[in-house]
Amino acid sequence: MPTPSTDLSSSPQRILIVRLSALGDLVFCTSLLDGLRRAYPDAQISWLAQSGFAGILREDPRIDQLISVPKSDLSSLSALWRLRRKLRAQRFDWVIDAQGLAKSRILAWLAGGRRRVGFRSKEPLAGLLHQTYDKGGEPSDIASEYRYLAEQLTGAPAAAPRLPITSGSRDSVDTQMQRLSLEPGFVALCPFTTRPQKHWFDDHWQTLAGLIAEAGLGRCVVFGGPADRTHAQALVEAMPAGSLSLAGDTALHELPAWLERAGLVIGVDTGLTHIGIAVQRPTVALFGSTCPYTGGADSPLRVLYDALPCAPCKRRPTCDGAFICMRQLTPPRVIAAARELLGAVA
Repeated sequence: MPTPSTDLSSSPQRILIVRLSALGDLVFCTSLLDGLRRAYPDAQISWLAQSGFAGILREDPRIDQLISVPKSDLSSLSALWRLRRKLRAQRFDWVIDAQGLAKSRILAWLAGGRRRVGFRSKEPLAGLLHQTYDKGGEPSDIASEYRYLAEQLTGAPAAAPRLPITSGSRDSVDTQMQRLSLEPGFVALCPFTTRPQKHWFDDHWQTLAGLIAEAGLGRCVVFGGPADRTHAQALVEAMPAGSLSLAGDTALHELPAWLERAGLVIGVDTGLTHIGIAVQRPTVALFGSTCPYTGGADSPLRVLYDALPCAPCKRRPTCDGAFICMRQLTPPRVIAAARELLGAVA
């Protein structure tokens, strides 16, 4: 059991952030990264992330070392022991569990560290950390818990999440856009999540694409991962001519550069929508079953959320698949929000 301590006064020289997944949470967690980097500009900051998600951080200049661990290694004692040796050899001053799960606490403990801190949660093994913090902050602000943790650790206000983009990624995306005859200013649609209660309905997306075309807001481009490729293509086939699917065809580390080229991002509560905000594009976000953020972004933002009596149900929907919270966010409401948002930033 670690010896409790509250001494955060000495400036750390070597910091490790443990945040394994998922894509959206890694984006949110950049608020913590930004706060630490501004407070300790000379510190070496490392980040431990799961291989399937680490790419989003690959080109971030605020990270000195990105340590990628395959998901399969997390259930292998021999792999974990090898990782322990690798991490402890670096003699981290601070190890920050920014996930609050039993597995992330184990990884923080394996890393050693003079000071181990993390989120307070219902998960076991909090005793592996020296100190835990509530997921505090202003709930209506994007990434509020990570900003709050950064403030507790540094004593200074933390910023909204952001994803720096390298010139190499911009050049690569520009080349691919030329090949696709795709001009900057397109409308990025981000329909896909891992939970059905966070989805918007296919007919809504198809109707919205028609309204976007009528309003002259730009060409619709659907984004997603490799597993979404078939679904995305089916959506596009029912959208106006010129609509395009890039689901599964974009490198993870280049997604910020792709969305930076959009004139507007519209999406559900999913990592791609959060990336749009982190690269400061005008974004309309659709929420129903999860707690929405309504402010705190550096980008122009409109959030549609009706706060039904059953919401947020999170992982326990009670509507037998009706998902009324998302159904009643109709395409006319979304296009109206989009036009208002774009009008405000024109």
